[in-house]
Amino acid sequence: MRIKSGIRLATFAGIVAISQGALAQQEPIKVGILGQFSGPFALIGKQYRQGIETYTATYGSKVGGREVELVYRDIGGTNASVAKRLAEEMIVRDRVSIIGGFYLSPEPLAVAPVLTETKTPGVVFNGAAKSITEASPYIIRSGNTQFQMGHVEAEWAIKRGYKRAYVAVSDYAPGYDLLEAFRKRYTALGGEILGEDRMPLNTVDYAPYVERIARAKPTVFKMFIPAGAPSVNMVKSLQAQGMTGRKDLAIIGQAQLEEAVLNLFDDSVVGMYDALTYSIEAPGAENRKYKNAMRGKFGAAELPSFAGATAWDGMHIIYRMIREQEGKPFDGTTAINAARGFSFEGARGNVRIEPDTRNATLDIHIRRAVKGPDGKLKLEVADIIKGVKSLP
Repeated sequence: MRIKSGIRLATFAGIVAISQGALAQQEPIKVGILGQFSGPFALIGKQYRQGIETYTATYGSKVGGREVELVYRDIGGTNASVAKRLAEEMIVRDRVSIIGGFYLSPEPLAVAPVLTETKTPGVVFNGAAKSITEASPYIIRSGNTQFQMGHVEAEWAIKRGYKRAYVAVSDYAPGYDLLEAFRKRYTALGGEILGEDRMPLNTVDYAPYVERIARAKPTVFKMFIPAGAPSVNMVKSLQAQGMTGRKDLAIIGQAQLEEAVLNLFDDSVVGMYDALTYSIEAPGAENRKYKNAMRGKFGAAELPSFAGATAWDGMHIIYRMIREQEGKPFDGTTAINAARGFSFEGARGNVRIEPDTRNATLDIHIRRAVKGPDGKLKLEVADIIKGVKSLP
């Protein structure tokens, strides 16, 4: 069932109220998961599912006296309108009480009006644009914002003496946020921005951009592009321009390098840095639980991942919403209020949902690609910046 633009808010809200009222008196409670399970970002969807399944295998599929039933829907690519349609169908037809997941920022932004109309909580595992939580009071973000990342990365570069930067990002909202955050903090600390590029999100050829970056001769190159094939293409372009493996140039990405995808790269990435809110090597009991659950359910060949860890932590929030309403009809507003100020140890470290922004205060890990004793690529933790607020 698709909700057409002409349908009145009262009618739609009434449908949902009836369906949720009926749901409150029966098992299970349904949680919708919107993700990229096919198409160019299918790896993220796979990792989301792994994180969710390892979480339920560890903590059980029952919480707050109710069985949790997961309903997966595939966005299949960079199509925000599909995300909105699927959210509408899950709420009205499948009668889900919460929607989690999301990957690219346009997805939760498109779904936000639906969540607001129906008072359905949305837990955004990934999607870093600042405007996401501003788009609906029913959105909680368990992932990071680009203001967190850009602020920390700028400080990291300056502290290590990299005073001349070039920044290249994908041409969509999180990229704009990162540019703004990095530029503001970097220049305030005395750094010089030599150039900025916004690259099409679906580009496969980074050579023209990298040629321009090489001519500028920066001491640090900050990039933000999708993980997987786009990142591999970027590294190949950097290598072709002689920009990899240099001691006078620091290259730092954001989820471009991760243990789960290191096998896609060759030794040209040795010495490159990556900033992320998760590291396999990070200490903590919850990370150990996540890693052990991954190993037990999927075997040693499937490595713990950033996307899986964000899904694991997102499930902590979803379970909190359900647990806090044990014995009562599920209510979306009550669920959101239960998540405000919620602090817990997640797979990514300490997580706190900020009551005012509904974003997460998180730890940020700076990792460096090295060759291990076995000759294989690995990421070593260079620094951990703890308790970074969503909007520093």
